[in-house]
Amino acid sequence: MDEAERMKGELQGLMVLMASLSHGLEHTLGRGASTITFRAGRTVGSRSEVGDKSVDPIAALDILRKELAKKGIDWPFEVWKPAASADLIEHRDGKAVLKLVFRNCMVRCALFRYSHEQKQSLCLMNHGLFCGFFQKITGKRAELDVIHAGESASLKELVWEEQAP
Repeated sequence: MDEAERMKGELQGLMVLMASLSHGLEHTLGRGASTITFRAGRTVGSRSEVGDKSVDPIAALDILRKELAKKGIDWPFEVWKPAASADLIEHRDGKAVLKLVFRNCMVRCALFRYSHEQKQSLCLMNHGLFCGFFQKITGKRAELDVIHAGESASLKELVWEEQAP
């Protein structure tokens, strides 16, 4: 077994352990587990150093992708627009909304391997991390909401205030 395969196996084992721990946290704390893990992820993202900043959300996502990669996080995502939509960004009640497709997610793979549901505390920790980085890069507080969680990809909405807080 080469070094890359060994490291991948170790990472998969660690992710299954994380799925197990998050499952236990959810049983112990109930609904509060998701809030705690989201906030922990957001804190890590918002306190991270970033090389660039941008108020343009598309440019911010490119910066975010690079910042995650610098931390060794490979979490592929892409902007998605339904065919019926005229623009990438929707505007609802003073908020901007951008749909994102996430593929090949380590968390989703770990949860499937552990046989645990998506959209709970471990997913929300990742969402918090993503939102913390987005806030650090743009200066705008964001939320990442799951629209669909599937076996091969998840569709999410990135929602942020159009005015900086």
